[in-house]
Amino acid sequence: MYNPDTGVLINRNSGKVMQRLDSEGKYIQVDFLNQVWQANRFCFYMGTKKNPGLIQVDHEDRDTTNNKLSNLRLLTNAENQLNTKVRSDSKSGHKGVIFDKKGNKWRAYITFEKKKIFVYRGDSEEEAIAARKAAERKYYPHLFPKTSDD
Repeated sequence: MYNPDTGVLINRNSGKVMQRLDSEGKYIQVDFLNQVWQANRFCFYMGTKKNPGLIQVDHEDRDTTNNKLSNLRLLTNAENQLNTKVRSDSKSGHKGVIFDKKGNKWRAYITFEKKKIFVYRGDSEEEAIAARKAAERKYYPHLFPKTSDD
């Protein structure tokens, strides 16, 4: 049984909460029809009656154990990459914003439809970050809605 409000799965036979993690300790796993499923995919199906197929089921808040239906969404692989942590070696602390040592300039880019699109090149880190955020809203408006700060 699945409760879409809490994200909890309960085994019908034992009555216990399903909380076994995969080998990496990230995703809850579920045994169903003699197969092992990631719980987020199973919960998405149970909550929407839509088979995610080959599309990825993303945890919007990045908590891989939070399987509330309101936290699950279907994304392409490219879209899902936008919902990852910033690399620890990032100089700017923002995805898609880099400092080009050769040109001694800040650059901002975004990948869309498998193409890298450069949206800024200049002296200002702040302008590079702003350009990247504007590009996120332009190319992925369903993932980055406008805010009151825009």
